[in-house]
Amino acid sequence: MEKAFRIELPLSRKLSGYELPAISKWHNVSKNITKMKRTYTIVLFIFFIINFQCYCQTQESIIFFNDGDSIEGLAIIKNNRIKFKISHDSKAEFWDFESIKKIKFIGFEMDKTYEYVKLDSFNGPKLIELVVGGKVSLYQKEKNYYLQNYNGSTILSASNTKSDLDFYYLKRDKDEYATCINNGVFKSWAKNTTEFLYDCDYLVKKIENNEFSLSKIKEIVEFYNDICTE
Repeated sequence: MEKAFRIELPLSRKLSGYELPAISKWHNVSKNITKMKRTYTIVLFIFFIINFQCYCQTQESIIFFNDGDSIEGLAIIKNNRIKFKISHDSKAEFWDFESIKKIKFIGFEMDKTYEYVKLDSFNGPKLIELVVGGKVSLYQKEKNYYLQNYNGSTILSASNTKSDLDFYYLKRDKDEYATCINNGVFKSWAKNTTEFLYDCDYLVKKIENNEFSLSKIKEIVEFYNDICTE
């Protein structure tokens, strides 16, 4: 008569051999990851609140009038207009392209200049960032150009992050409208840029040979103004 038998692992091995330490180890790792994620989220939230509070306030700025005069004060951008006041205690007034040429923000560890520029023949001038000024000016219409406040105000963003969705415009002093170089369906940014800077053979060849990318557009325009316009 055959005897049936089976081999069972001791209970102590199940609890202290392999399974339990492994489970305990990965449980601790999971708890640490969860704790790190929670801490990271809290830090990001605090950072956002601090920045949002700062940029919901008016910033030190200089506005430049169309007649050449300028004045310092405090300002924010709201719906393509400039809300400006001389001091914290003074009454704010709204200005637009009828009187203002550009505004320069000089607070919060950054200098940014925004200028009224005609982008097409259908709309009025838009307030966009002046990146490079000169015989050829470079403008940038950023994806993160503004933050919407709860009251509808347009608040200048502190972010310097570049995006493929940013639009870049070139404009000569005599041009009525700025030319967007990276919003074309049939032409690449390189083609548009070389056509605009046609009189600088050095840059044209460099761009055509793919030695420059769109991320270098600031350096390209600076080089053109410094070297190619002499």
